[in-house]
Amino acid sequence: MSSTGPQRPGAGDRDANDRDAGAGRAALQPRARATRLAIMTAAAEHFGRNGYHATSLDSVLADSGGTKGALYFHFASKEALARAVIAEMVQRWADLRGQVSHPGLDPLEALLALVDEVIRRLIEDPIARGGTRLLNDLPRSAQDAGGHYGCGERDAAALLAEAAQAGLLREGIDPALVARQIVALVTGHRQICDAVEDRHSLRQRIDEAWTFLLPTIATDAWLASWRAARP
Repeated sequence: MSSTGPQRPGAGDRDANDRDAGAGRAALQPRARATRLAIMTAAAEHFGRNGYHATSLDSVLADSGGTKGALYFHFASKEALARAVIAEMVQRWADLRGQVSHPGLDPLEALLALVDEVIRRLIEDPIARGGTRLLNDLPRSAQDAGGHYGCGERDAAALLAEAAQAGLLREGIDPALVARQIVALVTGHRQICDAVEDRHSLRQRIDEAWTFLLPTIATDAWLASWRAARP
């Protein structure tokens, strides 16, 4: 309907009320964001520990401190809440490389630091733990899985390409191929740790994996320097 047409009785009042409500929502936006994040974080903790199907919304609400009204204001259903956790996790992975900055590190050292931060989050961050488990519990979404694993492969391949240009990799090493193996190693060990309910052993498992992988890709000179610097 054209905005220049005759206005229904009371429409102006409703428009004014809508504007007032919009202003109120804008004023409450930071609090609403905090409530939404609190619900997602509590849900991610339960999803990571118990899985999607064994998680109840009542337990999520009890831990989040939110209300049922707040829950359904932000999330239409339990699946919508789970998808939001995955989306938040993927966004955090996408921003990860920019957040992990270590001046003075060469590209291979930066890669190790990046993976170390991934491990820290998989151990300590409920969103990372819950989101990764949900990728297996919910019906497959190629977009979610591609965003999750694709971020890791992209960032690892970029650092490996820089390492190759700096002469830190052995001749013939393909950065994209190695990046896929690194993501697969982290994913596989994380799944094992989840299965045996010992997520804190993930760091040791990945450290052990590096001792086998690095000698196959890095130059002898870089390896000697790295080993000398290790505690």
